[in-house]
Amino acid sequence: MNLDRVADRARLTVRRDPYWQRLTQGRYVGFRRMSAGTPGTWLARFYDGEKYAYSTLGDFADRAEKDRFDAAKVGAEDWFRQLDLGGSTEKVTVKAACEAYLEHLKQENSERSSKDAKGRFERLVYKDPIARVELAKLKRHHVEAWRTRALEAGGGRGSFNRNATTFRAALNLARKNELVGTDHAWREHLKPFENATKRRTLYLDGAARRKLIEKAPAEVQPLLRTLALLPMRVGEVASLKVEHLNVRTKVLSVPTGKTAPREIPLGGEAFAHLKACAAGKLPAAWLIARADGRQWDRFAWRDMIRDGVKAAKLPRATSAYTFRHSTITDLLTQGLDTLTVGRIAGTSLSMIEKHYGHLRLEHARDALEKLALA
Repeated sequence: MNLDRVADRARLTVRRDPYWQRLTQGRYVGFRRMSAGTPGTWLARFYDGEKYAYSTLGDFADRAEKDRFDAAKVGAEDWFRQLDLGGSTEKVTVKAACEAYLEHLKQENSERSSKDAKGRFERLVYKDPIARVELAKLKRHHVEAWRTRALEAGGGRGSFNRNATTFRAALNLARKNELVGTDHAWREHLKPFENATKRRTLYLDGAARRKLIEKAPAEVQPLLRTLALLPMRVGEVASLKVEHLNVRTKVLSVPTGKTAPREIPLGGEAFAHLKACAAGKLPAAWLIARADGRQWDRFAWRDMIRDGVKAAKLPRATSAYTFRHSTITDLLTQGLDTLTVGRIAGTSLSMIEKHYGHLRLEHARDALEKLALA
C-alpha cells in the first residue's frame, strides 16, 4: 500500500478500517476516509511483539495533499520515539497527568500542596487548550503557547514561576511513571525566570490599610484586619483554628507556614480582634472563616481584596501580601530587632536582610546624623 501517493489514496474505498503502510518492523502509518469529500484521518500503529497500540495523528487538512503523508510520517515517528524512550501506549492527556499529580500529593499527605496545585491547574491548565493534548503528542509549541497565555493572565514573572513549577512537577511525574518518554516538550518553556522575585516596595500606611478594610466587602474584613495587626502570610491566617488562640496567655500559635511552627504574642487590639472572631466557635472551627464558616481560599480573598482596592482607590498592585510587607516594615522602623521580627513573621534573617536591609541602613544614617557637631 502506497499511502504517500495522492492518486493512490484517492482510489481507496471509503471504509472504517484504515489502510496501512509499513515504515519499519512493527511500525506503520495508516489512513482512512470514512465518508466521501472529507480529507480523511491519519493514524499510527505500533506492535511490540505481543499487542498492537494505536494513535490518531489528525487529518493534516492545513497541508497540501502531497505533503500530508510526510506530516503523518513525522507524527508517527515522534510517537514511536516516545515509546522507545519508555512512554506509555495509553492515551493520557495533560489534564489527566495533572489530576494524577494531585492524587500523588494526597498520597504523600501533602493536602495543602494538593489544594494549592489544584487551584493553579483549574485556573491555568484545565480550561486551556493544552489540557486536551495527549502527552505522547505534546510538543514544544504547545507549551510555548501555554506559557504565553499564562503570562498574559497576569501576576508577573514571579507568579508565572510558581505556576510553572507546579505544572512542571506534574509533567515530570508523568515521565517518571513512564506515561511519556521525554521532557523535551516542556524542558525549556517551563524554566523559571531568573531574578523574578524582586524586593517588595509597595507600602501602605495605617490610614491606607484602614481605608482598604472599610471599603472591602464585609466578609473579608476580619481577614484583612488580622493581616493589618500581625505579620502573617494570608495562607497562614486562613489555616488558623480556634484552638490555636490561647486566651489565657494571649499567644497565637501558627502551626503551618514556610518555616517551623511559631508563636506570636498578641497586643491588646490583636487579642481583642481574634477573641471576637473565636466567640461561639468550637476549637476545631476556622478562626478567621468565611461568612458560612468555610475556610478561605486564595481566589475568594484575592477577588474581594481587588474589589476593596478599587473602591479605596489604592494602587492596583495592592494585595494581601502588601499588608504583611507593611506590618513588617512598621515593626522594623519602630525599632524591633530583625531577629525578633524574623521569628514572629516566620521568615529567615537572610530574607529580612534581602527585603528590608535598606531600612536598617536608613536608620543607621539617621543615627549618625545625630552625631554631627553643632
